[in-house]
Amino acid sequence: MEAISLKDSNYFSELMLNYINQEENLKEFYHLFPTKDNYITQAHNKLKNYHNREVLVQQIKQQLGGLELSKKQEKNLKKLGEKNTVTITTGHQLNLFTGPIFFFYKILQVIKACKELNKEQDEINYVPMFWMATEDHDFEEINHFKYSDRIIHWTKEFGGPVGRLSTEGLKDVFENFLMLIPNGNKKSKLEELINESYLTHDNLTDATRKLVHLLFKDHGLLMIDGDDKELKKLMIPTFEEELIQSKSYHNVIPQNEKLEKLGYSIQVNPREINLFYINEDNSRERIIEQAGTYFVNNTSIKFTQEEILKDLHQNPDKFSPNVILRPLYQETILPNIAYVGGGGEIAYWFQLKEMFNKFNVDFPLLVLRNSLLIRTKKQHDKQLKLNLSNQDLFSNSLKITKKRSIEDSEIAPELPKLEEELKAIFNRLEGLSTLTSTSFANMIQAQRTKQLKGFEKIKKRLVHAEVKQNEDLLIRIEQLLKSLSQQNGLQERVKNFSDFDYIDLSNFIDFIEESLQPFEFEFVINTLNEEL
Repeated sequence: MEAISLKDSNYFSELMLNYINQEENLKEFYHLFPTKDNYITQAHNKLKNYHNREVLVQQIKQQLGGLELSKKQEKNLKKLGEKNTVTITTGHQLNLFTGPIFFFYKILQVIKACKELNKEQDEINYVPMFWMATEDHDFEEINHFKYSDRIIHWTKEFGGPVGRLSTEGLKDVFENFLMLIPNGNKKSKLEELINESYLTHDNLTDATRKLVHLLFKDHGLLMIDGDDKELKKLMIPTFEEELIQSKSYHNVIPQNEKLEKLGYSIQVNPREINLFYINEDNSRERIIEQAGTYFVNNTSIKFTQEEILKDLHQNPDKFSPNVILRPLYQETILPNIAYVGGGGEIAYWFQLKEMFNKFNVDFPLLVLRNSLLIRTKKQHDKQLKLNLSNQDLFSNSLKITKKRSIEDSEIAPELPKLEEELKAIFNRLEGLSTLTSTSFANMIQAQRTKQLKGFEKIKKRLVHAEVKQNEDLLIRIEQLLKSLSQQNGLQERVKNFSDFDYIDLSNFIDFIEESLQPFEFEFVINTLNEEL
């Protein structure tokens, strides 16, 4: 196992790099940096202020009631009821068949962090938790995954919370997918996962819960669905303040302005009311207040303030937090101390700390998820033969070949010297021009510009000629990067778990867990034995 710095991967924003380096100007936007010691500090803080354990455990038991829990899951569920237990959480959309492989990295990082913390002390229990984003309504973001060069796509009309979406039509989608996979143990396991999750459940929430359970049950992972009436009852006071005072809006906007002044981009912009309303037909629309009347966007539904508060108390499940309030909901109902997310997720959490303070909810540790590049032994051998560094795997074939061509060229090292000689000639001519007319000096200046531009063209032509001579090298590098799915982006954002060369899926999951470093922030590169 090897690693390069996040900076050297060239894929992380300045905001994330500055956060990992604990730059001073970012410290007001989070509470504690996620060192191992601070997990323990945060746990003590959270346990002092957390009061929703009984309802939480009751609802998770109910949500997981249809599953055959593993011994580790049963143990963690029991621990969750104890007053010295906290959670470490990650969340994700209900992507079809998990979506890109980084879904596994997030979950296994949470699992491994809990495992290491529990191993080192017994004062506090740490339980891994997966938050299912069942109330998202952007179906287009979740209705596909990639296998080889094919997009496996689920076509359906829907506009409400994706967790309530019927699984009708998925049988044909997965039959076509399985036809692409060679017969063997791997195909049999994937078919089993599909049959036991998507093809035996009526909605996407239940199907995804079962899939995640089958993948991670032996690691003790617990799952939670926020689309739950009893859990939302705990948010009634918060939702009231949101409806009446626009509390989140007034506390997020100043944070956004501060981040923008520091030169950082804003991930999400708050609305005056950051709640949706889920209608009888399962559509999910924004709540808008105008002159004391509350409207549900794109519907004829409207309320007075008294009416909407009454509806909130009677039907809290109809009120759905958007991206601004969802983190607050999560941290209110869970005894959570750390959230593991990608760069985009962590960036918008930076906008929320002041809002958390105003609602008197503990702000969790923000943990940038691990990134991992998986290569096979054959790919690693090719990398070594091509004399490519690990950093080269995050570049592109043309850039690498240009660099290599210049380094190996006999002519290229001479060009800077020749360019300096050319400049020296014109410097002498300019000196002489002071002894004659202005028109002669202007002509020398024009020629200087023209000749130096011409010299730049010569250098570019040389690089092009040298790359042409190394066309075979260019093709071989391009083939390697393409096989890694690293030619135009990151492997972890493209490849699905079904697309890797393993035989035993459980061993592959163990390989990923072993590769992750939950308390380090590097880009890990590890070699997968094809015989796994």
